[in-house]
Amino acid sequence: MERMERKGQGAMEYLMTYGWAILVVMIVGVVLWQLGIFGGGPGAVNTASGFGKVKPMEPSIKYSGPTLEFSIMNGVGQGITNASITAATGDCSGTTVPHSLSSDGVMGAGEVSAETITGCTSKTSGQSFSTTLTIVYDTTIAGSPVTHTETGTIRGVAE
Repeated sequence: MERMERKGQGAMEYLMTYGWAILVVMIVGVVLWQLGIFGGGPGAVNTASGFGKVKPMEPSIKYSGPTLEFSIMNGVGQGITNASITAATGDCSGTTVPHSLSSDGVMGAGEVSAETITGCTSKTSGQSFSTTLTIVYDTTIAGSPVTHTETGTIRGVAE
């Protein structure tokens, strides 16, 4: 009986040792991926992460030269006003773009709007880019305006 317990203990020690090692390797891999170390090459996909209800649409992201183009979609469920987009850090840092709202000053629920940020770092085709955007907008709740802020990161490869 004692011999079976020792085999079980040895197996558990083996699994625990290698389990922790695999976990550490996975965490390091995820951190390196988030930092963009495995960044793009030809065929890399542009991504937008961290945004909430008002967010860039990934297929529309295009970085060429010193210009970043993308479309944002209003997923709030109601109209938004006073929207602005600021490139807080990264390749387009320090740039603020007043959002081009429709003629009535409201971006309706589900609407999509094209945005352009100029003055970014010049990149050649195939170089990776990353910039953190802050989108500020107002909604109306119970007749009162409420300001919302969403921050996220756009990453990808310049065209």
